[in-house]
Amino acid sequence: MAEGDDSFSKSIEQENPTVPPPRPPPPRETPTASHPPRETNLTDERKQSLINSLRPTYLTEQEMETRLQPLFNIMTSSEEEDVALFQEVISKLTGSELWWMAYLLNSNFDHYFLEIARNRIGSIRLRTLFGKSDDADSFFLGPILRHFFHRNKVQMYDQILHHAIPLARDRYGSIKLRAIISDDDFSHCRNRLLGVVAFNALLLSYDAYGNFVVQHVLNLNNLRCTCDIALSLRGHYVELSFTHGGRYIVEKLLEREETGVLVVAELLECERDKLLRLARSVYGNFVVVTALKVTREDLFRGLVNKLKPLLPLLRRSHQSITIAEILESVP
Repeated sequence: MAEGDDSFSKSIEQENPTVPPPRPPPPRETPTASHPPRETNLTDERKQSLINSLRPTYLTEQEMETRLQPLFNIMTSSEEEDVALFQEVISKLTGSELWWMAYLLNSNFDHYFLEIARNRIGSIRLRTLFGKSDDADSFFLGPILRHFFHRNKVQMYDQILHHAIPLARDRYGSIKLRAIISDDDFSHCRNRLLGVVAFNALLLSYDAYGNFVVQHVLNLNNLRCTCDIALSLRGHYVELSFTHGGRYIVEKLLEREETGVLVVAELLECERDKLLRLARSVYGNFVVVTALKVTREDLFRGLVNKLKPLLPLLRRSHQSITIAEILESVP
């Protein structure tokens, strides 16, 4: 073929390119139903985790503390979800698991037990465990735990005895401690706890919450303990009478003949200016009135004689007007 014919053939091929046949469509896939990923129920997971942690088994100290942490969290939480979770978990535990829960709370990690007892919600949970709570939880827990925690109460109370003073000085711990002192199940150890309170009566009497524990112990009318408290506070009756809580403690000591003489003797030894300040103070005037009402014979006459020279000054104070009236009525 000539060169011109060859060029002509190429131009024909460019102008009329060969069109490839169309490809067949891909086969249609049969649709299948797809389910959305299942959402994890965090509450169920927490519940199961807590139940698992309360199953008795041998644990190292580290493992035991790991199990105590979620128990501590739920026992001190006020969230509605946690309250419901706590109730549900307890209701599902077997006897051995309930025993294990008591064991964990009574383990060597004292700080967990102490913090639970000092926490408002935690103290309610513990009262529930002792079967002494008016909280709604007791509907679920009381009958069960009273049975399974009977042996463990002694150990739990030993923990409280060990931490009695920090508990007494805590807002909610003070309430818990007073409840335990009155608990009949604690009668076999009560004297030990009363001894701890009496020995530390001075510290507790000046404390905002501890003074309520001292008052509670005095209300038991245990003569030996009352005398021990009076001896611990000797030399501090006047100063305590200037305080809100101390005033009630001193008055309770005045009301018992065996200890009242100690208080009146200290009032008689008090300098006149200080006695005047006490009689005209917001809290101290009640102590002086009580002393005048309950003291008999020689001590009463001695107190009247010490106060009568102060009568003109006592009349001028609204706080001491009752004292002035009592003095005026004495011949």
